Amino acid sequence: MSFNLYWRNNDGIGGHVWLSLSDMVALREEMLEQGMAVETGHNATGIPGAKLLPSQPETITEEEIAAALEVASPKPRTLVGYSLWRDWLEFLEGARRNGGLLIRP
Repeated sequence: MSFNLYWRNNDGIGGHVWLSLSDMVALREEMLEQGMAVETGHNATGIPGAKLLPSQPETITEEEIAAALEVASPKPRTLVGYSLWRDWLEFLEGARRNGGLLIRP
C-alpha cells in the first residue's frame, strides 16, 4: 500500500509525494512523539493522528499544518532516516503555504 499526498494548490509538477505504508507509519509516529499530531480526544492543536493513516481520502488544513510546524523539531526523535524527516518538514511547509494537504490511499 502507498499514499499519495498533494498540496491542495499545486501545479501538477510540484507539490506531491508518494509514501510507502512503512514511511507513513514512521512519520506519523515521529509527529506523535513531537506533539505535531494528536490522538482523538486530546484537546491539543496539530494534525489529528487518524488523518495520517487514512483508509479513505483525507484533507489536512493549513491551520492544522501550521500548528504542527510550530512545535516541530528539525531533529527526529524516533526515525532512523534523518533525510526523510527533513524532506517531510519541507513538504509540510509547502502544504501550509499552498492550501493544505490532500492524502489519497
